[in-house]
Amino acid sequence: MDIENYKEAIINADMAFTNENYESALNWYNKALAEAPTDEYALSKAGAALVSMSRFDESFDYFQRAVTAGPDNGDNLFNMANAYFFSGDINKAMEYYTAAEMKECSEDVKARIYYQMAMMCTIKEDYQAALVNYQKYEDSDPTGQASLDTDIIAEKVNIYVMLEDYENAAKYAVKWQSLAPSDIRAYMVYFNLLMAEEKYDRALEVLDNAEKYAVTDEAGTFAVQVSRANFYVAAAGSSVDTENDYTQKAYDLMSELIVSPNGAPEDKNELVLALAELCINMGKIDEAIDLMKMVTEKPAYAEGYTAPKTADAPIDPAEIDAQLSGEMSQMDSKLASGEISEDAGELAQVNYDENGQPVREYPEGMFDDMPKGVDLEKFGVPSAAEIDAAEAEALAAAAAEFRARVNFMLLSCYAYKEDYEKALEYSRMVRSDPDNIYYSFFGRYSEAFSIMQLAKRGQGFTQEDADRKYAEEIAFFRAEMLKANENAAYALLFRTRMYAEMGKYTKAEELADLMAEGDKAAVMEYIAQCRAENEKK
Repeated sequence: MDIENYKEAIINADMAFTNENYESALNWYNKALAEAPTDEYALSKAGAALVSMSRFDESFDYFQRAVTAGPDNGDNLFNMANAYFFSGDINKAMEYYTAAEMKECSEDVKARIYYQMAMMCTIKEDYQAALVNYQKYEDSDPTGQASLDTDIIAEKVNIYVMLEDYENAAKYAVKWQSLAPSDIRAYMVYFNLLMAEEKYDRALEVLDNAEKYAVTDEAGTFAVQVSRANFYVAAAGSSVDTENDYTQKAYDLMSELIVSPNGAPEDKNELVLALAELCINMGKIDEAIDLMKMVTEKPAYAEGYTAPKTADAPIDPAEIDAQLSGEMSQMDSKLASGEISEDAGELAQVNYDENGQPVREYPEGMFDDMPKGVDLEKFGVPSAAEIDAAEAEALAAAAAEFRARVNFMLLSCYAYKEDYEKALEYSRMVRSDPDNIYYSFFGRYSEAFSIMQLAKRGQGFTQEDADRKYAEEIAFFRAEMLKANENAAYALLFRTRMYAEMGKYTKAEELADLMAEGDKAAVMEYIAQCRAENEKK
């Protein structure tokens, strides 16, 4: 071997590799290999250059030669595993990472093996195994920095949430917050976890700290204030609402936020919808309708929004229940107790980064030997065209879902107002929703209920029309119950109510006996209400 030729070739190859000139690097590594055919360093770096050019089949040959030259060197197996990973063969990659773990490896490679395995376990949704491998990564890291890596801590938070282990999720969220006190995501993750457990006093403290220590721009301010509005909605009437003013605070803050210059359009739409739900709870039905017009016609909030100066008279929850008379029992109980429907909490769900949910990315430098030039499509990362198409599809789906929620809201509003002509119009829109079974079933029920009310008033329908419609929908709900699937509970609820409204109380009570105790109690109360109203006549 000509040692000088070898040294010059390696120096030139490494320089070309560093400058991302992989073809030149490969040529120089091959020149080095001409002098030393079994040199593990040159073989591994040549393989890495080929991976960076997405020439995986060729790279495997170089890595295999390195493994043959140094069968007990786990670093060579690790490099082979990386090549398989980038080629998209996760199973082969796992095989070689496992083989590398069983060999002697340099300290940094041993740690990176576990990191890679943790990430692949996460991809495979084997979250417990991912946690074990992250712990092995921390234990093997010679620098001690792994346990302080906030990207990994964020990933652990996400994994614990997926496992519904909220105690550990909160523990790591606090650690994340301590290590990155200026990272607003850490605060927002912890805030959301506390809100889920209804620890409102602590949640408010975290939100205040986020505003004090982590907000650095208008986007951050907007995100925190949206979450604060969500806090007021959720905590209204709780022990922390000492002045009993959280509902009004939520209303005032949302009214400010929808005219703020900050926030993406989709965030503003969510705020308008959330404010409309709050208005319904406060008895401001006409204002709720006006708000829905903002998002169905043109975003009027962009030009400015002024709440009416005179508040509508509050609506009694029992009266709302009687008028709407189609909400599922869970929603009934929430309305009757003065709470908002289950969608109200969505106002705090701002974009992935702003609410603190960890964004899964491959940290720069994770694969030091092959960080650039890899065709990511080969291992499942979509192309730019595929991403564009997926984003367009997702936007269309989100728009359809949002419109369905708006229609549901308007149906509720017009039912509250006893404007059954408009309720009938929106019930037919709601029932046509192909993606939300509850909405579809509720729309069917509301259509029949609106026709009955209009028939009683002699407005376009006869009693025969109403009876026929009720019989038709009861038959539909009976057929859905017989399917005995996840939709059967909705079908049972609406069928039972319709029997009660038709005066068939025994049949309604018979069906109510099939329900869980909480649902049964609410429906039995409704049956008794229908019977009492009928006796008054």
